[in-house]
Amino acid sequence: MLGSLVLVWIFICLLFLFIKIQRPKNFPPGPRPLPIFGNVFQLNISNPLKDFERIAERYGNVYSLYFGGRPAVILTGFKAVKEALVTKAADFSGRPQNVLVSHITEGKGIVFVDYGPYWKEQRRFALMSLRNFGLGKQSMEDRILGEIQHLVACLEKSVGGFMNPDTLFHEAASNIIYLVLFGIRYEYGDETLKQYVTSFVETTKIANGFWGMIYDTFPALRWLPLPYRKALKHSALVRKINANLVNKHKPTRVPKEPKNFVDCFLDEMDKTSNDGSSFSEKQLVSSVMDLHAAGTDTTSNTLRTALLYLITNPDIQGLNYEIDIDETLKGKAHASFEDRHDMPYTQAVIHESQRIAKTVPLSVPHCTTRDTELMGFSIPKDTLVFPNLASVLSEEGQWKFPHEFNPVNFLNDQGQFEKPEAFLPFSAGPRVCLGEGLARMELFLILVTLLRRFQFFWPEDAGEPDFTPVYGITLTPKPYRMGIRRRQAAKDMLEKLCTLRAVLQLYNMLGSLVLVWIFICLLFLFIRIQRPKNFPPGPRPVPIFGNLFQLNIANPLKDFERFAERYGNVYSVYFGGRPTVVLTGMKALKEALVTKAADFSGRPQNILISDIREGKGVILADYGPAWKEHRRFALTTLRNFGMGKQSMEERILGETEHLVARLEKGSGNCFVNPQTMFHEAASNIIYLVLFGTRLDYEDATLKQYFQLFTENFKIANGPWGMIYDTLPMMRTLPLPFKKVFKNYYTTEKLVGDMISKQKASRVSGEPRHFVDCYLDELEKRGDDGSSFEEGQLRRYIMDLHIAGLETTSNTLRTAFLYLMAYPHIQARCQQEIDEALKDKAQASFEDRHNMPYTHAVIHECQRIAYTVPTAFHCTSRDTELMGYSIPKGTFVMANLSSVLSEEGQWKFPHEFNPANFLNEEGQFEKPEAFLPFSAGPRVCLGEGLARMELFLILVTLLRRFQFFWPEDAGEPDFTPVYGITVRPKPYRMGVRLRQPAREM
Repeated sequence: MLGSLVLVWIFICLLFLFIKIQRPKNFPPGPRPLPIFGNVFQLNISNPLKDFERIAERYGNVYSLYFGGRPAVILTGFKAVKEALVTKAADFSGRPQNVLVSHITEGKGIVFVDYGPYWKEQRRFALMSLRNFGLGKQSMEDRILGEIQHLVACLEKSVGGFMNPDTLFHEAASNIIYLVLFGIRYEYGDETLKQYVTSFVETTKIANGFWGMIYDTFPALRWLPLPYRKALKHSALVRKINANLVNKHKPTRVPKEPKNFVDCFLDEMDKTSNDGSSFSEKQLVSSVMDLHAAGTDTTSNTLRTALLYLITNPDIQGLNYEIDIDETLKGKAHASFEDRHDMPYTQAVIHESQRIAKTVPLSVPHCTTRDTELMGFSIPKDTLVFPNLASVLSEEGQWKFPHEFNPVNFLNDQGQFEKPEAFLPFSAGPRVCLGEGLARMELFLILVTLLRRFQFFWPEDAGEPDFTPVYGITLTPKPYRMGIRRRQAAKDMLEKLCTLRAVLQLYNMLGSLVLVWIFICLLFLFIRIQRPKNFPPGPRPVPIFGNLFQLNIANPLKDFERFAERYGNVYSVYFGGRPTVVLTGMKALKEALVTKAADFSGRPQNILISDIREGKGVILADYGPAWKEHRRFALTTLRNFGMGKQSMEERILGETEHLVARLEKGSGNCFVNPQTMFHEAASNIIYLVLFGTRLDYEDATLKQYFQLFTENFKIANGPWGMIYDTLPMMRTLPLPFKKVFKNYYTTEKLVGDMISKQKASRVSGEPRHFVDCYLDELEKRGDDGSSFEEGQLRRYIMDLHIAGLETTSNTLRTAFLYLMAYPHIQARCQQEIDEALKDKAQASFEDRHNMPYTHAVIHECQRIAYTVPTAFHCTSRDTELMGYSIPKGTFVMANLSSVLSEEGQWKFPHEFNPANFLNEEGQFEKPEAFLPFSAGPRVCLGEGLARMELFLILVTLLRRFQFFWPEDAGEPDFTPVYGITVRPKPYRMGVRLRQPAREM
């Protein structure tokens, strides 16, 4: 019978335990717990953060675990944490009671006290007192800077050697909080300070570790003599030290003249002595302990983490000093907290150190104050809640680089400091860390001062750095040693090394001059093709030739696509020894050409097309005041003489009539080659703008100009142009690129003769065209030393001729090639044109609004033609792009063709289809990725003119004629000829008058 009773009792106990670990209805899900132990065996007690990630992946961002028989809800990710701690703050601001930390604090203090009037009164008082004694005020700044001088003096003793920063930073942070609490500081190594720090660290270590979890999980074991007993003993010692400090402080105090936090508290006690308030000496001692904890452990651990990462990322440490600290603090004795606004990079580094350190990974545990709901789950009152702050600080989608140390997480596209909403190292809501303001000031002033004074480095004999932290309520970096040298000493050492290297080179040269010369040449060539640190990646280059052998020189666009697939949308290739960054896709191009336009608007110099023009003109002139002045003048003048105005429209329509007359001569069964015809028509339109005249299609000057222009484009766009740009040592040889210079000088002479003719007929102050405007401006400026002169005018004209000629004529040829290959599209355009124009004698540019399909076809022709496939730029200063560092003077190739056929930007990226520019209602709609004229300050000068030309010419010709592919010509070949501009291969087209045209 006794045995049966025992079995029944065991069964009842087990049943009770199983019932106890059943999750309530609609409670967050989680792994199945065991009786007594809960989910303890499913967690790595030494660091459960990885397990929390794993469980969140399976059960979602709000799930539950059992610690023994007690359920706890774990919140993962920004959305869940924000809803609990901010949106429903009153429901989730409790603190769990009957756990080790609440027993250590004896239910007093601020941090671990449960939510309610008592806590609110104490927290409000603490915040107000801390604010009055310096958070964000000069007095606090002075105290921190004073302690920093002691820290610097201590580090000076270790210069040239190595040290472990653990205790030093803990003692410095302790002293700063002591100055706030008691107005006193201790010398480093002081026995009281040592005893306090040792007891504090030991208590934190136990409470945060395995034995703290055992204490909280298994209340039945608390009476056993296990290590958590030691935590209670140490905390009692810390309490005693603080009580003694309070007692020592009392005799020196003057009531109502507070000098520190303790004075404020004692004054408040005097005020409320008989009203039964929460102010008592026991509460004061607990508050001091809480404030010390809030202002010491987190700060010292973050400082240690920051230096660990700065030591192992010397480039970031160097940038900190060079970009921000050295520049901002020139002539200043010390930093101030206000200097942070002038140090965006340093601010970013400090915040990134806090993010990567995630010093308080699970916050201090919370507890629900009433029955509540969170993200659809029901959570009863008194449920333990752990906000996983570590998950927020490394959450995908919240950070640019969530899993690596990168200050770019806190920098916007302009390089300015920007704090993401998910930055919650101090938690959030009413329970946000009391010492946040103090910690921010400490971190900034300490790190800036130390980085200004010292260089920190990793000891060679220390092996690889171990970034794995030691887990607890706070995450602590593993102990490490760091090397220290004075920053000036580091510079001196570098200078000595350079001198020594020079001496060795000289010695070797004397010994074997030829061998050293060869070695230096090879070394130079190899170094020259080494990508700088954090430079965009790319294929490995070969000395002298770079990546030339990896490109199809005749048309490298396919190779550029292949490289982008492998290396990403921002990569680099070497043309000879010169690196070029290639930008692929809308995102990269927009960031470079629009968002960071000032950084990427330079033009490469010392290449064929810039050498021909001797740095003059508009298109190829480098970015700067002279270029801005000339571009502004050109745009204003072109606008005044017709861009978008009726006068320009009339000029285009006038030239179109000559084009129509020419085609009418060949209509019927004849076939024409449109190449010369469209080129000459586009030339005449730009001549009308520049000189106010047009030339006959058979004119010898026009033919010579066209021949020279075409030949130069062919050479500059082909292999010889690339060889000139890539291999400067070849430029002296009598190779075909020499002919480009000869042709250019002939073209310049032709232009000069035309200017001279205009001078004879011009009336000063009454401009008829662009040349008159420029000559008027020249007279107005006189000898003011500006860049306005006749040589500049000649190159201006040639630049504007390029901008308004090659691209327009090539786009027209591409358009008619596709319209012949797709006769149904041609027919639909003609139907729309007939309906829109009806009895009108001619089209106007305004008619485009009534021709959505035709407008879409014209834009689709520009997209599919990508006449200017790549635009060459140059960085005007050191800059960053999509996380990469790009030095000043770097060639940048914007691959416009990649944007015009980018997946995700177009409905039909790889086929000719006007639907790319039509919305669901059939109305014209231009996608953001339509960049045939480039973008930003360097957008094509002739864009407005080209748009008007394309519309008026195409509409007029399609209204009058039908174009068809010759039967004997085989299949159309859409493969273009590559160069600075892409042009279709030569073809013939059949032309016949349409019936409506005959009737007209």
